[in-house]
Amino acid sequence: MLKCNFSALKSKLNVICFLNNFRDCKIIFNQLLNRKAKLWLFLLIIFAITWLGAINVRFIIGNQLLLYDEFLFRMAIPPDEENVIFRMISYSSILIFFAYIFTFISAIFLIKNIKVNFRENPWLLVCIILFFVFSPVEFYSSFLDYKFFMLYLQNPATHDEQLKIFGERIGFLKGVPWIAMVSYYTIIVISIFQPLRKSGNELEEIDKIKEEDYSYKYDMHEEDDLILEEHNPESK
Repeated sequence: MLKCNFSALKSKLNVICFLNNFRDCKIIFNQLLNRKAKLWLFLLIIFAITWLGAINVRFIIGNQLLLYDEFLFRMAIPPDEENVIFRMISYSSILIFFAYIFTFISAIFLIKNIKVNFRENPWLLVCIILFFVFSPVEFYSSFLDYKFFMLYLQNPATHDEQLKIFGERIGFLKGVPWIAMVSYYTIIVISIFQPLRKSGNELEEIDKIKEEDYSYKYDMHEEDDLILEEHNPESK
């Protein structure tokens, strides 16, 4: 009975901690974001959800072209099934292309309009670095997505060329885009829990401790006074 009560108490404490963290996040965002910043944050969330969702959908559809036990393309695919697969991949690719561009633009304008002290919110700086460090990779991948879609629009569609681009997209830079995907989901986790966040009072205490630890106070002694008098006889 005691064990059950302890488990229930632990669950209640976890819920309370989560609600307190959510309340703190709400207060912080209200302090950091003006009206323009809130608008760009809303657009960023919408475009990011669309972008990441389209990537996951294309990943599921693209697996239909691959053998499950090996990283190889299936050779015997019925023509009707192949056309449907390439059509869905093409539409998801062009959606990913535009969604990432709008996500990138929204992120830039959000950073421009946000009022933030990165010493108090280092988690936000980590999120910004994780997002923009992979932007060259994403722009080149978006170029491949656009190229893939343009090949689909050709009549008749060139599936061989599309397969070539699709394979290049999967194996680009030895899997760096997959590392980028892990980073993007890490951004979501960091934004929710906001680790390393500090208040202004905590920063003041840290500065005081640093000042006490690294400051140098020089006290004059009698020997020093005698030396000064010897070198400055006018002071006598």
